[in-house]
Amino acid sequence: MADQSRQGAAAETTVCVPALLCRRCVRLLSRHVRDVPGVSSFEVDAGRGLLRVRGVVDPAELRAALASAGFSGDRCEHRDVSM
Repeated sequence: MADQSRQGAAAETTVCVPALLCRRCVRLLSRHVRDVPGVSSFEVDAGRGLLRVRGVVDPAELRAALASAGFSGDRCEHRDVSM
């Protein structure tokens, strides 16, 4: 019960991601962010280049998840290896 009440008062973190996200980028980003411990929900605003994460999340773990998805700095670094 105590854990549920803490989740109800979860914090929100907003992170800037590249503004020109394609659908593949959004799916890739989503797969990595949802696995970060403490994330209760999130949304990607691709047009504005924002990721809003709700939950009690360690910022270092969130940055690591973004980096592993290929998002570092101000651009997306993922590559489509099928081409």
